[in-house]
Amino acid sequence: MTQIHFEREPGQQSAMQDLTPPRPFLVVALVIVAATLWFAISATRFGRGAYDEPDGPMVGSRSLVFSDATNGGIDVYDAIAHRNVFQVPPNSDQFLRGAIRSLARSRRAAHVEPSEPFILTQWENGRMTLDDPSTGERVSISSFGPTQVESFRVLLLAGK
Repeated sequence: MTQIHFEREPGQQSAMQDLTPPRPFLVVALVIVAATLWFAISATRFGRGAYDEPDGPMVGSRSLVFSDATNGGIDVYDAIAHRNVFQVPPNSDQFLRGAIRSLARSRRAAHVEPSEPFILTQWENGRMTLDDPSTGERVSISSFGPTQVESFRVLLLAGK
């Protein structure tokens, strides 16, 4: 255990004693840290405290495949119609790029082909989600605000 030691001035007697934290204080601090870690791990492992808003009825859905364009944009393909429906311009829609990049990273780790479609869904309650059926991951687009919802709504309606 580290002790704090104040040296006295030459020729002076120290008025301070060696300062060490009381043992019960250290035990309580250790118990608090251990309990915090235990709660965090058990909440993650067993889903305690997780809030999942029910989806309700589906209003619209689309299977989409994303691929890098040669100009630095993102080509968006309708997986059912097998055609390009939209191109995200280079250096734009950073939220959309980040959401897709996040899901693609999980796909690479799971060795899933990039040609497998994502499912973009609009729910009756106004929520919008992007699901990856290959990995079981979901991004709740509506959690990030109306601007981000609009950037994905364009994909839902593009080419129709």
